Amino acid sequence: MSATETFQRARDPEQKAQRREELLGAARTLLTTEGLAGVGLSAIARAAGLAKSNVYRYFGSREEILMALLADDAFAWLAEFEREIAPLAGRNDAAQVAAVLARTISAHALTCQLIAVVAGVLEHNTSEVAAAEFKQQMLDLSIRIRNAIHAALPAIPIDRVIAFVRYLHALIAGLWPMAHPAPMMAPLLRRPEYASLASDFETDLRGCLRPLLDGLCRAGALVVPLAE
Repeated sequence: MSATETFQRARDPEQKAQRREELLGAARTLLTTEGLAGVGLSAIARAAGLAKSNVYRYFGSREEILMALLADDAFAWLAEFEREIAPLAGRNDAAQVAAVLARTISAHALTCQLIAVVAGVLEHNTSEVAAAEFKQQMLDLSIRIRNAIHAALPAIPIDRVIAFVRYLHALIAGLWPMAHPAPMMAPLLRRPEYASLASDFETDLRGCLRPLLDGLCRAGALVVPLAE
């Protein structure tokens, strides 16, 4: 049963939380079925059974809705990643860490799709308050990612792990659209003569991450600590 069937206007915190989740659910469905171009405030409002004006009680723009959706889905991915990487603690197995990263993030298409547009699109139409909340969520996410990676790869100094998380973001943002081309381009990339231009996201991401992590491990092992 939707919120619109049980109350006309959200008043208490539980109702407001329910309506917020309905808006996020509507945006998630539209993003999955229609793509980013099909996710507008009017479409989200219709899918949630609300007037467009009511959406502004919860979000200032469709970009703010998508940033909230990205945060929710990214933290769901992170929980899976932390569970899968935990057995690798202390092993300095760059190949396995790269495989876990690529496999788990590949399973979260929405996260990858929104990471690919967050800097160029989503962060350009938001309030200062919403932007600050989103950046804090991303900082919390980043800290947990780097802590999990550092536990598995202690040979890499923490400052280099921090940098690696930025590199990971950039690789996802670049590789995801390459592996998911426009409908007109997809048939062309299946032709033998264009095979070298085609990309499989998980394979290519793992292929980038493994030598990067392996190199960071080797470089970290060569660092000589300063004498006390």
